Amino acid sequence: HTHFLSGLLLDHSNSNILGCNPRNFQQQADDPSLYAGEDWGYLRTTAEELRQTVLQQKDQILTDQRTIRELSGKLTESEGEIHLERMMVRDSPDSAPDGVHLLTLGGTKCRFTLEEKLLHETSDGKRSAGPGRGAGPARPWGVEDLEEELERKVELLEKERKALRLEAAKHRQEIDQGISKLQHRISGLEEGVTMLSFPEGFRLSFPARTNYMFALMKHAVPKLRAFTVCLWLRPAAAGVGTPLSYAVAEQPNELVLLQDRSAPAELLINDKVAKLPLNFSRGSWQHVCVSWTQKGGAWQAYQGGKLRGEGHGLAPGHHIRPGGELVLGQEQDSLGGGFDSTQAFVGELSQVGLWDRVLSSAQVASLARCSRVTQGAVVLWSESKVQVYGGATKDPGEPCSKHSKSSQ
Repeated sequence: HTHFLSGLLLDHSNSNILGCNPRNFQQQADDPSLYAGEDWGYLRTTAEELRQTVLQQKDQILTDQRTIRELSGKLTESEGEIHLERMMVRDSPDSAPDGVHLLTLGGTKCRFTLEEKLLHETSDGKRSAGPGRGAGPARPWGVEDLEEELERKVELLEKERKALRLEAAKHRQEIDQGISKLQHRISGLEEGVTMLSFPEGFRLSFPARTNYMFALMKHAVPKLRAFTVCLWLRPAAAGVGTPLSYAVAEQPNELVLLQDRSAPAELLINDKVAKLPLNFSRGSWQHVCVSWTQKGGAWQAYQGGKLRGEGHGLAPGHHIRPGGELVLGQEQDSLGGGFDSTQAFVGELSQVGLWDRVLSSAQVASLARCSRVTQGAVVLWSESKVQVYGGATKDPGEPCSKHSKSSQ
């Protein structure tokens, strides 16, 4: 019997019996011409056991395939959540999306590894199955262990995803705090510049000819049928440029005082031009006043407190429109902008003032002697009402160190 059984097992090994049809064993067992007596009964029993084993293996394979599909579905769902998390943390630092991508690749690799392991153990289970009394069932595939391992991997991915979310939130919080501190710092600096005290007065400095360096006077200019504008200036280059310009939405050249290179100074009212007989010198402080009225378009030009020229016919009947922007150091081609560096002022300005009437010659002379005229003042020189931009600065000191006198 032992010799016979060994031969049978050898034939079974060579023919890969798990791949054969169980009916072949039944046919051989039912053929009484091949075996007789006790051998025939033993063979029949062995064939029946083998057929039952094959059926059990088939059921186990189906069960394990269902398990694999369920676990794959769980992993796919986890990967989908990780993809959603990756979209949620797209505003975090660059390392966060890369981390989610690596976790996703890790999960996919884990699934492929588990499927390969299951297929390998299925193949091993098929090869290990065979007939024989006392052989016992095929060795376990460890599907429960694989399921636990997969669940552990999914749980690990969940923990890492939560950690990634917390890290991204922390980074966002740090960035928001940094931005908030920076904004507070900027506000503090701007407030410090605005509230800076100049007991000896202040002046504006425009060190270069640019299209972005200017000062803005934060005064509401009303409707004016007449005006006088006065200022102290110290040019630093030939051609004064544009010490002052006032623009409204309808007209950027509503009121402009400028001097191009190698050209006389000009006063523009509603884009109408009058030539001013003024002579500016570089490097020294000079006091300038210009007045105008809509009655006949009469104008006067003063330098150093003295009348240098006058005329009429400059935009007669016009009135200076309210609600515009009063800019120092630049000529406006649009409301509050459109600057041209060739028309920019280079040097220093101080004591810029605007009145809603034509000042008398005596009042202009008193201003040139550092007195003040407050009656009818629309714009007065005040630290809190002047804002500088683009590199223009407020510096201590100005031509008039004392302002105790007043003229009405």
